Amino acid sequence: MQCKLPYGDREYLLEYPDERVKGVLEGQAMQCPVSEEAEVYRALDQPTDSAPLSQLVKKGEKACIIIGDVTRLWVRHHVLLPPIIDHLNRGGIEDEDILILSATGDHREHNSEEHRKLVGDAIYRRIKVMDHRTREKEGLVTLGNTSYGNEVTVNRNVVEADRVILTGGIVYHFLAGWGGGKKAIIPGVAGYDTIMRNHNLALHPKPGCGINPEVRAGKVEGNPCSDDMVQGASMIGPDFMVNSIINETERKIALVVAGNYLTAFSRGCCYVDQHMRVKIEAPAPLVIASCGGYPKDIDFYQTYKTIYNANLALEEGGTMILLTESREGIGNNDFANIFIDYDNNNDRETSLRHCFTIGGFMGYHSAIIAAEKRVLVLTDLKQEKVAKMGMIAINTLDEALGMVKEAIGGKLPDAYIMPHGGSTLPTLL
Repeated sequence: MQCKLPYGDREYLLEYPDERVKGVLEGQAMQCPVSEEAEVYRALDQPTDSAPLSQLVKKGEKACIIIGDVTRLWVRHHVLLPPIIDHLNRGGIEDEDILILSATGDHREHNSEEHRKLVGDAIYRRIKVMDHRTREKEGLVTLGNTSYGNEVTVNRNVVEADRVILTGGIVYHFLAGWGGGKKAIIPGVAGYDTIMRNHNLALHPKPGCGINPEVRAGKVEGNPCSDDMVQGASMIGPDFMVNSIINETERKIALVVAGNYLTAFSRGCCYVDQHMRVKIEAPAPLVIASCGGYPKDIDFYQTYKTIYNANLALEEGGTMILLTESREGIGNNDFANIFIDYDNNNDRETSLRHCFTIGGFMGYHSAIIAAEKRVLVLTDLKQEKVAKMGMIAINTLDEALGMVKEAIGGKLPDAYIMPHGGSTLPTLL
């Protein structure tokens, strides 16, 4: 069979024997609306458990719209924002009283062209856009503590706004269960220490036991990371949420959910689960996975989501072939340094318990997977960087398949193929 695998802005063509393909792990097709703009307006006009946004606001109020950063270009904020701002204007809020705040979390800041790309030319000319700066304490306000002992600090612009509107995209997330929703607050616009205390809940409560099994993609009930995020977001009490769900093949909006930031989000999660959770009977000895192309493979830090998902379909001791352009390199110093500074996973876990970072955690989990499985990486990263992560850089898919055949006596094994590995969640029956 032949299968196209996205890589940056282009594709690789994979050819694999039909009889050896256990399955192409893709979600159910999401039908896109005729008009993305009309779909956004539909959601705004018929929100879940809320009055329409235009009826919630009034003249003289200041509104803060929280959007994602450049790694979330796939959310299509430039499509979401014009109808949102139209609703705010109709409710009486003027352009000069609207702030668009990019929820960078602990990611890097943007340049002006990246802001323009995020929000679109027309909105960029009209509305002020700025980045959250997680480490600038003077720009943060302390709100209180969660039941997990996490002191919640949030961007001052959010706290002082009369109306807070969350935007984002709903996909599976390895810590929060699903991305989108409350993640716009924590980690999006939270202080650095708040983010790290939240993410520290991903480690097993007992030192030496690695990762907390309750913290995983597709799970919110009993997930302490998710619950802590919800508690922190509730201290803000967002007025409205607009989240997109994207058709990965067409890279367009399939559905928009809007309204109450908890119940509308839950509705969106159910939709994602119905379409993107793929049941498998058993793991396979080989998984070939693409992140889904740019921007989901913008750097190796974002690639972790695909490593995470692909590993769920891979049997113990198996091989993963991973496609990630990673045009911006590793993308996170903490992710890179967990490999450089430590040469075993016990020391990596100890360091995280002493000083947790999300990048370090993602690197640590990647190192665990690389130690248990063989990971072959088709990437623009330099070979030595890939090797430092315990993985093997390859130049072509044919080279990778040749290495697989050589390792098992000249035959290709049964395999799963994941063209959009960053978004597809394999689950055992």
